[in-house]
Amino acid sequence: MAKDYSAAARRLVELAGGKDNIKKAFHCMTRLRFNVRDKSLVDDKKMTQLPEVVGVNWHNDQCQIIIGNEVSAVYKAVEKLGVATEDGAAQEPAEKKGVFSTIVDSITGCMTPMIPALTAAGMMKVILTILNASGLLTEASMTYQVLSLIGDSAFYFMPFLIAANAAKVFHVNQSLALIIAGVFLHPTFVNLVAGDAAITFIGLPVTKASYSYSVIPIILMVWIMSYIEKIADAVTPKMLKIIMHPTLVILIAAPIALIVIGPLGNIAGEGLAAAINFLSAKLGFVIVGLLAAFFPFIVMTGMHHALTPIGLSAIATGGSDALIFVSQVCSNVAQSGASLAVAFKSRDKSMKQLASAAGISAVMGITEPALYGVTLKLKRPVVAAAIAAGIGGIVGGILQVSLYIAQNSIMAVPAFIGDKGMSNLFYGIVMIAVSFIGAFVLTIVIGFQDEGEQIQGTGTDEAKDTSAQMQQPSQNGSAGITRKNVSAPVKGKIVELAHVPDQTFSEKILGDGIAILPEEGRIYAPADAEVSCVMDTKHAVALTTVQGLEILIHVGLETVELKGKHFTSHVQNGEKVKEGDLLLEFDLEGLKKDGYQTVTPVIITNAGDFVSVLPMLKENEHVVNGDQLLKVL
Repeated sequence: MAKDYSAAARRLVELAGGKDNIKKAFHCMTRLRFNVRDKSLVDDKKMTQLPEVVGVNWHNDQCQIIIGNEVSAVYKAVEKLGVATEDGAAQEPAEKKGVFSTIVDSITGCMTPMIPALTAAGMMKVILTILNASGLLTEASMTYQVLSLIGDSAFYFMPFLIAANAAKVFHVNQSLALIIAGVFLHPTFVNLVAGDAAITFIGLPVTKASYSYSVIPIILMVWIMSYIEKIADAVTPKMLKIIMHPTLVILIAAPIALIVIGPLGNIAGEGLAAAINFLSAKLGFVIVGLLAAFFPFIVMTGMHHALTPIGLSAIATGGSDALIFVSQVCSNVAQSGASLAVAFKSRDKSMKQLASAAGISAVMGITEPALYGVTLKLKRPVVAAAIAAGIGGIVGGILQVSLYIAQNSIMAVPAFIGDKGMSNLFYGIVMIAVSFIGAFVLTIVIGFQDEGEQIQGTGTDEAKDTSAQMQQPSQNGSAGITRKNVSAPVKGKIVELAHVPDQTFSEKILGDGIAILPEEGRIYAPADAEVSCVMDTKHAVALTTVQGLEILIHVGLETVELKGKHFTSHVQNGEKVKEGDLLLEFDLEGLKKDGYQTVTPVIITNAGDFVSVLPMLKENEHVVNGDQLLKVL
């Protein structure tokens, strides 16, 4: 169960003089930062007595509450109290993205917020099916018909839901976007489409197409409107803008929607449906298994969001989906099974905790913790999960399992209830069981390698060799003690932590280590590791090495205030790096010119898990990246 930080957040706000005394709240990697109006109202001594708080620093009128890894959760709790907050990432110039990334992100923004509405509408249909099958309601009854129209409304008026979300994604006036959706679904237009007469506008033909249940036409149209609004804004006089601007937008957008974009979107939607039907016809159950097996790797590219409209379209038009969401369910429960197998078999306590939590998260449809934190990290479990998901998908394909609601987790069980009767529910449960149990068993059988430990699985020669090596005395010291080396991430001069002008580092509140006064603006990986976190402001990066060290590299002091200015990140969260890989670049002279200290602490934040952290160089000694900097015993 997630820890509740609301009490701590309320107490911190009180001790900061109340939310009216807080001009702005934000956070960096380890600190919650309050810019306050009156410093005398802040009781920083009582703040340090809270169990969540490690210490408090002041920088001008900014109260820096040192929390550590839980800072993001505490910040969110503070945000819920109505304190004026600022998302540092929102203040940075938007990063340039590729065309593919932009398309996927746009689809995600348009589709994701409407999932709850579609889930509720789908559940109405499930309830209707159960009531009808049990004889409690007949299709002819008025109650049944009312419930049916309630359940169908979200699908029929899907363009409205998408228009509302797309307006936010493409920064279009929401009411104008909704008007275009209304044009597509207006009863007069619906009747004209159903009639025999041709539809024209100023002599141009209007394609007879139905836009209820559609997805792509309205997304394309709202995107086009983002450019139409800019054109209208440029050509309308300021005095008449309030009247002319929205009028001009609608006069331009509506005909384009009906004559060009709507029909093109319809063709694209029908093309996707035809492609899926073609694959299903040619490959049958195999396509479900293939998609389920490859889904973890599709998730890694972000492409899974682009598949959502296909599944939703299938449910909206045909009442059910037998491919997209079905394969997702198999993949997600397989990730859960593999993670829980790791939790069961691992000898590493931290991995047991992570795998347990990730396994539960995955079975509820959130697979990123399991995929990036457990199965992909340990390699063999992700293979086991992919194989099991593929087998589960093939079973589901052979049994022709269908989902009547957009679901991708264990909550899909009621979504199997539909017009196929209870047999589909039974087959769906069988498919889930095959995926979950298969992944669990396969992970146990083929084994995996804990970091720093032997193969967990069947008694292979590899495991015995590893075990024998672990029992031998270390070449670097006494038996049972392994030295973990950390190299210098940047060229410069050594500064002892005690001399860093920030008590968070000088008093080793965050951990032990050393600091470097940089002579160049490049930060390199100090060891083979995984990137745990790159701050949105790019001034700090946290790494977890293959030997279990948690390293924080913090470029300069108070550089979070720059909100990314002077910094460029070359890595992202979850990325695996080798020692010497470039992590960050920064403008060293720019930092100095803006008045920031550039001393860069290199901290082992989990130093308490080890015997000792030993700096290998002394104050003022020169170091280049790659030189041995720390030894951890």
